[in-house]
Amino acid sequence: MVLVHALGSNSGGQLATGDLDDVHHLATTRPLPESPTGCAKWRVCGGGNHTFMWTDRGPTLLGCGSNTDGELALSKEIASPLLCWTPVPFPGSHIQQIACGWSHTLLLNDQGHVYAAGSNTFGQLGAPSSAPWQRVAPGSRFVSIACGMRHSLALDTNGVVYGWGANRNGQLGIEPKGKQPNIPVTPVSRGLGPIAMMACGRTHSILIASDRMTVYVAGQDKYAQWGPSAWVSGTWRAFQLPRPALKVCSGWDFAAVLLEGEGHSNVAMWGRADQGQLAYRVDGAYRRDLDYVDLPDVSDIACGSSHTVALTAGGSVFMWGWNEHGNAGDPTLNNVYTPLCVHESRPQGAVGIGCGYGNSFIVS
Repeated sequence: MVLVHALGSNSGGQLATGDLDDVHHLATTRPLPESPTGCAKWRVCGGGNHTFMWTDRGPTLLGCGSNTDGELALSKEIASPLLCWTPVPFPGSHIQQIACGWSHTLLLNDQGHVYAAGSNTFGQLGAPSSAPWQRVAPGSRFVSIACGMRHSLALDTNGVVYGWGANRNGQLGIEPKGKQPNIPVTPVSRGLGPIAMMACGRTHSILIASDRMTVYVAGQDKYAQWGPSAWVSGTWRAFQLPRPALKVCSGWDFAAVLLEGEGHSNVAMWGRADQGQLAYRVDGAYRRDLDYVDLPDVSDIACGSSHTVALTAGGSVFMWGWNEHGNAGDPTLNNVYTPLCVHESRPQGAVGIGCGYGNSFIVS
């Protein structure tokens, strides 16, 4: 049996617990999903007040929470919020990835097509919002997607990143010019070479090159989101990682990279740190240099707005950072400055993790 547990903010019903109460101790979402076939796993991703769950090799997509702006890709005539997991139709037969902004959603299907739903106030859908799922950049094939609060990225099969939406802080890698209008779907990584992975913060974007060691960052730097950037490539700042990256994710004002290698310290972080975002107490509001999280054998990471969830190879789950809603695992609601074990590897170790902006999910 698959169990999906949730913690944190629930004002929009985005935890699928059947009510609107915040959750400070692990609670089981409902209804319980069926066990996926083969080696497939359930994946979870959320935005401001909405959440999706899907199987990586199956035809099922479930959603919960707010649909006020159509972010669940359901008819606005359906009563919102949705307090339990609800089936959501989607184009294609299987889902490759879901990414969520504050009130918009991107979907990448098995055909490499990207679709968008939700708020389009800042052009973050990349297409007119005339249907529950609106296709972005017809004719292109993509392999990955990412959402910031109000901007979006998609990586095509040639390693080129396309961006659209808000760009007031240059988060799309395009120089902002005064009250610049929202940016339509545009290649934003020209001149950088092929890109392998990417992530979005609130007002910044992170790209990692095909060598998996060169990092490019564009956008706001108020909290050292540029990291230890040593040179500039156009509007993108750049620096090198010490080892190849396996995954990159970003909170609003900080970032985390899962690095190759076993043992301790295979998660590197930088950026805002005053609420425990970097997994230890820091003098000041941010850290520009890379810091390493003291955890053994981390196999996956996920970032909320200001907190992080880590899954170890043994199936334990740790959380740290901003904790106003209990989303980082401490029921006292105090911020968590060192990794807190929220789920033990026994009796049933976790197999997946996910985050919304103010909540956390564990799949076991």
